[in-house]
This record gives sequence, C-alpha cells and structure tokens, in this order.
Amino acid sequence: MKFHFALDGIPQGSQETLLSIEAAMPTGRHRLAVFNLKNLNLRTSNGPERCLEYVSGKLGAFLLSPLEEILKVTGLDLIRFYHAINAVPVVLTARP
Repeated sequence: MKFHFALDGIPQGSQETLLSIEAAMPTGRHRLAVFNLKNLNLRTSNGPERCLEYVSGKLGAFLLSPLEEILKVTGLDLIRFYHAINAVPVVLTARP
C-alpha cells in the first residue's frame, strides 16, 4: 500500500515532520503500520507506557517492529508521532 499525507493547509513545521515520516517508510510493512496506527483512536492521555501496550496489542509484533524503526528514524516518541499523523488526511497513491 502506498500513500502520502495531504499537506495542503498544514503549517510548514508540521509538513516537514510529515515528510520525514513519509521518508522513513521504505516498505509496505512500515506504511501499513503507520496507516493502522493512524486509525486506532489512541487515547494519548493514558501515558506512554499504556499507549505502547495498547498499540502493541492492536498492531502485533509484525507491525510494531517497523513502527519502532520509524519512531527511531524520526526521533519522535509514540504520542508525538500519533499527534503528528492523526488528523492529517492521506492520499492512497505514491507522492507525485
């Protein structure tokens, strides 16, 4: 699955973050992990440990590993990452 974030109307700093996330998704597993995380309706007020436990349970080890790689590459923690991608629409094609 290829997708990219729709950046129209998003502030420049957020656009850069989203583009760095896109660049950190080299395989289909990485993209699927981000897409699934985006659709989880994660309650970030529960704290980082409970959020990670919830995400791990929903994504499973197969998708959690690529997600952790993306977090490492982007330098974002899970909650900041989720907030960066959560309300941003995606286009289900590769970036032109």
